[in-house]
Amino acid sequence: MTDVTLNPLDAGAALKRVPFASVALGTILSMNLSGVTSAAATFSSGAAGAEVLSGDMDRLHLKTNVANAFSLSGVRFSRAGQDYVVKASGAVQVNPSPVTGNGTTVGTMTPAQGEVLLDAWTAGGSPAVSNWRGVAGAPVNGPDTPFSTYAITFRVPTAPLRTGSVSILGTMQDGTTFNVTADSDGYINAARVKGKVNYTTGVVIIVGVTPTGAGGQTQADLTFLGVPGVTNAYVDLIRQETVRLNAVAFTYLPLDAALLGIDPVRLPTDGRVPIFRPGGAHVIGHKDTTAPATAIVGGTVNCGRTRLSRVRVIGSDGATQHTGYTVDLEAGIVTWTDVTGFVQPMRVEHRIEDMTQTRDAQINGQLTGMRPLTHNYPAGSYISSALITGDLAARVSLLFDQATWSPQTFTDSLVGDSATATYNDIDFPIEVTNAGAVTERWAFRFKSTMTFDIIGEHLGVIGEGSINTETAPMNNNAGAPYLRIPVGGWGSGWAVGNLLRVNTVGALPTFWLAQTITPGAEAGEDYSFEVLVRGDVDNPII
Repeated sequence: MTDVTLNPLDAGAALKRVPFASVALGTILSMNLSGVTSAAATFSSGAAGAEVLSGDMDRLHLKTNVANAFSLSGVRFSRAGQDYVVKASGAVQVNPSPVTGNGTTVGTMTPAQGEVLLDAWTAGGSPAVSNWRGVAGAPVNGPDTPFSTYAITFRVPTAPLRTGSVSILGTMQDGTTFNVTADSDGYINAARVKGKVNYTTGVVIIVGVTPTGAGGQTQADLTFLGVPGVTNAYVDLIRQETVRLNAVAFTYLPLDAALLGIDPVRLPTDGRVPIFRPGGAHVIGHKDTTAPATAIVGGTVNCGRTRLSRVRVIGSDGATQHTGYTVDLEAGIVTWTDVTGFVQPMRVEHRIEDMTQTRDAQINGQLTGMRPLTHNYPAGSYISSALITGDLAARVSLLFDQATWSPQTFTDSLVGDSATATYNDIDFPIEVTNAGAVTERWAFRFKSTMTFDIIGEHLGVIGEGSINTETAPMNNNAGAPYLRIPVGGWGSGWAVGNLLRVNTVGALPTFWLAQTITPGAEAGEDYSFEVLVRGDVDNPII
C-alpha cells in the first residue's frame, strides 16, 4: 500500500491510501469543470492530447491487526527475493549479515500498532510480501492481560514464617483490589479471597471468589482449603501480575557452645525443643482468685469450684500465707483457724487441673489427650508441659567424718585425716522424709566437744545441734525436718574442728531451667513462670 493524493485541486481532495496496482504504471491528469458558471481558458488549436505522468511509491505500509493491548515483536518477512528483519530497536533492516546480524535500515516498526513502514526498497520485483512471521505479545498487566487465574499456589522464598505475619495484596480481573491477612491458624477468609498458609513450609494457596456468579455459573467446592465455614463459592479471576506478599520469616543462627553452656549437637537444628510430643504428658489448668475479704477465725471462703488441685492464700501485701487455715480441696473450701500475723484483707488463689497423656501433638498447636477433661476450662486457661520423673524417694547418699575442714569446701571424699570419733549409722541411721528432705551437702562442724554448727552448701548456717539431743533442723517451706540425726549414733571423742559430712537427696527431681532472650527492643515489663511438683500416687512402701 502507498499514500498518494489524487486530483489535489478537486473539492474534498485528501491523502488516500490506494493499492499499489492503482498507481504502478501511471497517472492521468484530468480537470473537472462540472458545476462552474464561468471559466476562462487558453487553449491551442492543436490536437487534443494527454499527459502521462509516472507514479513513484515513497512509503510502503504493512499492517497487522493487534488488539486488546497486544504488541508486535520478532517480525521477519520476504519481498522481491530479499529478507527483512525487525530489530529490537524497531528498525527494519534488509538482508542482514549472517556474521554481524546487521543489514541496511529501510524502515521502522511501531509495536503497539502492529505496523511496519518501509521508506526505501530496491526497484523492480513483485511488491507482494511472503513468509511473514511475528509474535503478538500479550500485555503483562492491565485488564487485558491473559495471566489471570482462579487459584494461585506459591512458596515464600524462606521458611518457617511467623504466625499471623502473612499479608497478600492484589487485584481481581474486574479491578477490585484486596489486602488479606492469614489468621493464627493460617486461614484466609475474606470477601474476595479464600486460602491458607502453611507457616512451617511457607506454601500459600489463594482462590479468587465473587459474591454473585455470572449467568449459568455454578459454585466450586473449596473444602480442600479447610477454611472453617467455607464449603462452596463462585470463583473469580485474580490478575497474577498484581499479587504481592508481605511476611516475616525466622532465620536461625548457629549456637555457640561456650555461650549456651551445652553442646548444641544435642539440640534440633533450629534450636527449638518440642515440649509436647505423643506419649508424653501435659497439664491443663486454670487459676482464679477470690475477691479480697477479711479473714475471721472460724470463717470460710468458698472458691466456687470443686476438686481443686491447690490453693494459695495471699495477703494484701502480696506475700503468701502458709499457715492459719485448712483446705478442703474436694469441696473448694478454705477455713480460717488462726489469723495472727495476717495482712488483711486476704485473697485465695485457687487452681483446677487435669493431667493426661498426650495422644497426638500437631504442628498447629492442637493437642489430643488420652482421656476426657474433668473440668470446664474458661478462656485464659493454660496448657503446660509435664516432665515425668518416675518414682522418687528421699535418701542419705553419703556419710563420712573428717579431722579438720580446711579449706572449707564441700567435697564428696575425705580430705586429710578422718576424725577419731565416728558416727554409728549402722545402728542409728540418719532419717529423711520425702516431705522435708532436699538435695544438699551438709557439714556438721564441731565448735566444742558436744555442740556443732549445721551448715548447708546452699542453705548456709541454719542452726546448731548437740550430740546429747536429737538433731532435726526444720524445713519451714515443707513443715518437716530436713533430716533427723538420733542421739545414739554420736558416741564420744569428738574434738573442736571435727567435721561430719552428710549428703541428702530429696524426693524432688533436679532439672535445668534455661531462658533464651533474643536481641531486640524490650517487648514487656515483666516475665514469669511457675514450676510445680506434682505427685500422683502416695506409695506407702517408700
